[in-house]
Amino acid sequence: MEAKGCSAGLTLAIAMGNREAISKESIPVDHREQRHIVLRTLLRGDLLALILIATGTAWLITSWAGGQWLSTSSSRSSLPPQSEQSPDDVSRRVLARLPPHVQQQVRGWNSLIATNFAGDQACAECHQSEYEAHQRSGHSHTALLMSQSPLAKKLAKSDSYPDPRRDQVFEFSQADGQFMVREQTRKEILVPVTWLLGSGSHAQTPIAVDEATQRGVELRWSYFPEDDRVGVTPDHERFDAFANDSLECFGRPMDDADIRACLGCHSTSMPPRSLPIINSLVVENVGCERCHGPRKKHVELAHQGRAEEAKPMLQYETAADYMSACASCHRDASSVTPDMEPHDLARFQPYGIQRSRCYLETPGNLTCSTCHDPHDSVSHDRARSVDQCRQCHAEGSLSEAAHSGNDDCIECHMPLVPWSSGISFHDHWIRIPEKHSSAKSSPLQSTNAWSADRHAGK
Repeated sequence: MEAKGCSAGLTLAIAMGNREAISKESIPVDHREQRHIVLRTLLRGDLLALILIATGTAWLITSWAGGQWLSTSSSRSSLPPQSEQSPDDVSRRVLARLPPHVQQQVRGWNSLIATNFAGDQACAECHQSEYEAHQRSGHSHTALLMSQSPLAKKLAKSDSYPDPRRDQVFEFSQADGQFMVREQTRKEILVPVTWLLGSGSHAQTPIAVDEATQRGVELRWSYFPEDDRVGVTPDHERFDAFANDSLECFGRPMDDADIRACLGCHSTSMPPRSLPIINSLVVENVGCERCHGPRKKHVELAHQGRAEEAKPMLQYETAADYMSACASCHRDASSVTPDMEPHDLARFQPYGIQRSRCYLETPGNLTCSTCHDPHDSVSHDRARSVDQCRQCHAEGSLSEAAHSGNDDCIECHMPLVPWSSGISFHDHWIRIPEKHSSAKSSPLQSTNAWSADRHAGK
């Protein structure tokens, strides 16, 4: 239903129900086994998952000041937070309230990271050019704590954002190291914003995560750096109508799996599902070790002139291996669902490549890195891309009726497809434009065959 403002009955969560935690009877996992699982799961994008046994633990929600969100009790549901504590203070409070066996798992996790991960700066000592390229890339700055971002200060000065598709105004504030947002009609409900996700190539979207309950919300508004504006978060048109007693007042409600899916693609490592998603347990941004694996041993041996003794923990022996690594976040066929629109699929670059004859008929010769330096920012050098096409498609092999020496392969065979909020993506299903249709004048035509082809099992 269409709603104005947020009702007094707003609740951000009720109880976790079967909250995941490792029980005293769980299978013991030593550091050697943890390390094995780290290496085994990195490529799947199911990063650093540990062997778990779930126990049922209900968590009563009180207030954000206690490291949690809002009360579900009618007598307290309209009360504002008792204080606006910093994210670090909240994290410490949540950690202190964890059961002893979970706190032990936290210490084990921190030890695992410290023992195996070196960090990007350590790689720069020997791999300076790759490090500098990575710093230019979106991967290196795709996750920021919202309170530490330049955007937080900017929005706090702007005070508010009127939603152009809803009868709502969101107000911003920052105090004591915490960035907060509230809806104008319910000023007593403050939502602390935790993360700002996205490199800014297209947009940066904030999410709020309640560390105690593992519930959250992808906020209704995002920042679009190219236009220096705040606007509706991409793909949030489906939330124009919202339930006024739910998190939809602020955006897209997120459960534990949703939060992990978002942060998992914007971080080098995530804590296992046995642990809450707490800021200090996340290694933010897609660093060197997300794709190359933990490299601390390699760095230590390199200082002794023995770097070659520490072989790469992750091997990309085939094009399929390489594509799988990229697809863990940029999506492949496993992410496609029957209800997806053709323009949504243009976002799934590895899936498009894997459907292309260029990939299928040249085994091992075409991967994402054929056109993109995986360390650097996305290349917009059309001449370089066309040169790559001509490695196989010499001018003499092209139809003279359709091509000339100055034609841009990308414009016709990988056209831009509008997606949402003014954002477009190149369709990576490389193919001949449909008959009697102009890719230049109708970019959406290039995805018309997606659905039919997918459902036909081709």
